[in-house]
Amino acid sequence: MPFILQVDHESGKARATATGVVTLEEIRSHLDEEFRRSGLAYRELIDATGATLAISAQEAWNVVELLRSYGRTGALGPTAVIVADELSYGMCRMIGILLDDVCELRPFRASDRAAAEQWLAAAPVAPAQA
Repeated sequence: MPFILQVDHESGKARATATGVVTLEEIRSHLDEEFRRSGLAYRELIDATGATLAISAQEAWNVVELLRSYGRTGALGPTAVIVADELSYGMCRMIGILLDDVCELRPFRASDRAAAEQWLAAAPVAPAQA
């Protein structure tokens, strides 16, 4: 499985590491697992520097719709995605823009890991919905 997820309920943070080829199904599985583990509202850092994003533009829309559906059930925390290549950066940036009214998702290049961690630490977290 391309994603390894850690959810820390005490600190309200989630960390994931993605490796290999990441498809729509792997993204769906990751989000489903994070939902089951009650981590979607937390700040999340995804280290995808060892991964290659392999989704089409249509599949990017599927990711947007999936996150929108989760957003209707509860708050989604801010997510920083650290990527290694320009294609992944561009795709994550597009998804983040399309989700602007639902959650904060921001890509960072591998050389900007410190900036990703700083942004994530300062990003506001929406209160949990009852």
